[in-house]
Amino acid sequence: MRATLKRFWWVGVIILLLIGALIITVSNSGSKKIDEGQNIGPADDKSKKAEERKTSWPSQDAKYITAVPLDLTQIQSISKYRSCAGHDSSGYSFERLLETERSMKHYIYPVSAFQGTLDKVKMFAPFDGTVSDVYLEADHIGEPGKRPKSGNGITLSTPIDPNVSFEFGHIYFVKDYKIGDEIKAGELVGYAALGEKGNDFDVVLTGAKWAFENDTETMILGSAFDHMTDSVIAEFATFGITPENTKDSKEYRDANPCNYASSTRSGGRTGQDWVQLSK
Repeated sequence: MRATLKRFWWVGVIILLLIGALIITVSNSGSKKIDEGQNIGPADDKSKKAEERKTSWPSQDAKYITAVPLDLTQIQSISKYRSCAGHDSSGYSFERLLETERSMKHYIYPVSAFQGTLDKVKMFAPFDGTVSDVYLEADHIGEPGKRPKSGNGITLSTPIDPNVSFEFGHIYFVKDYKIGDEIKAGELVGYAALGEKGNDFDVVLTGAKWAFENDTETMILGSAFDHMTDSVIAEFATFGITPENTKDSKEYRDANPCNYASSTRSGGRTGQDWVQLSK
């Protein structure tokens, strides 16, 4: 018996090597599933949908706005990020914090000479990029709440951060833009569709995808002033506009909710919600 074992010792070595290889294979397979974000355990339709709509968050500090998107000589005031101006436009910040009862976009109000115009207040491409969406006024005529001559909307994307979108609202284009068209920083895109005196337009920085949680999609909204290059910030600064004074802090707004259902909210374009351009 002892002689037989000595003769076939190599069989035992092979068995041990096979067992070791099997253990390594199983271990690597489990790590790959976790690294790729695959579900462990039985999959169902809900988990598949969540995976398909998984959010890729915008950068918190990338500087891709390389051109001033407005003719600042035409602008009277800009609403603050987290202000109570306009309507409730809230969601997740770029810091991934859910916020409510506030406006996380910037409204732009022109000087009196340009109020009510349709082809005077200029909007320029903020960076080199592409048109990723177009929202046409003609497709929404007659909808409730639409103001007269409200203009179109256009969404621009930058290769520097593919998870972010820059949007102009209430704009009449200088040409017939299509999805996929290239745009260059500083290029004239269109004019504000102000319709009548007292109207403003808006500039919105959003996540390219909305956050998806508990079967609900929620917008991701940031401030364009956090993503401007130094040269663009310097141009705004000559008019008294800075990243700091165009934003209310989350702590301030949490302590002072907008209460959009209230009729006592202050109006106008010169109060706490707005920052005035110096001339």
